[in-house]
Amino acid sequence: MSSFTLSRTSVRRLGAAAVTAVAVTGLSLSGASTASAAPGDLGEIKIHKPGTPNSDPRDEIKICRFTLAAVNFETVPLVNVTVTPQPATPTRPTLTAAVALTAGLGNTQEYSLPNGQYKVTWTFPGGTPKEKLFTVDCRPTGGVPAGGGGVPTVESSTAGDGGMSLGATSALAAGGVGVLGLFLARRSARRRTHGAA
Repeated sequence: MSSFTLSRTSVRRLGAAAVTAVAVTGLSLSGASTASAAPGDLGEIKIHKPGTPNSDPRDEIKICRFTLAAVNFETVPLVNVTVTPQPATPTRPTLTAAVALTAGLGNTQEYSLPNGQYKVTWTFPGGTPKEKLFTVDCRPTGGVPAGGGGVPTVESSTAGDGGMSLGATSALAAGGVGVLGLFLARRSARRRTHGAA
C-alpha cells in the first residue's frame, strides 16, 4: 500500500488552477446570458418634459406635462406602453400607447394626467416587460382663483393721505413693526447670554 502526499507547492498550484477554471467558466456563462438576450431588452422608456430630445439621458421622476421617449430598442419596430395610477383606482385614468420606433428610438405625444404617482410599463414581442414609477405634480401657476382670498392689489385699494394707497401703507407699517419686533427680540436674547438684564 503506497501513501500519496502532496507538497505545499503542489497544493497551491492545484488551488490556483481550480480558481482559474471557476473564473473562466463564470465569465463564459455570463457572456452566454448576454448573447441570448432578445434585441431591444436593453431598451428603456424615459419620461421627458415636452420638447426634450429623445437622446437626452435625463429621466424626470416628478413632472407635470410629459412625453415618453423610447431609447436603445435596437431593431424593435414597436413598443407598447401602459401608464397606470398607483394605487390603481377607477377614478384616475389609465393611458396606453404604441410607440413606433426608428433605429431603436421613438416618442409619444404630450400627455397630461391628474396629480399622483403612476407606473409606466413597456413591452414588445419577445422582450421582458419592464416598469418604473414617476409622479405627476402640476402645481397651480398665476394668480389666486376667484374666492381664493388673495391679497388686494395696490390698484384695488383706496388711496389714503399723501397719495399712497391704504393697503400699501398698512403693509409697510406691519412690515416695519415685524422688523422692529425681531430686532428687539434678538437684542434681548443677546443681552441675556452676556449676563445683562
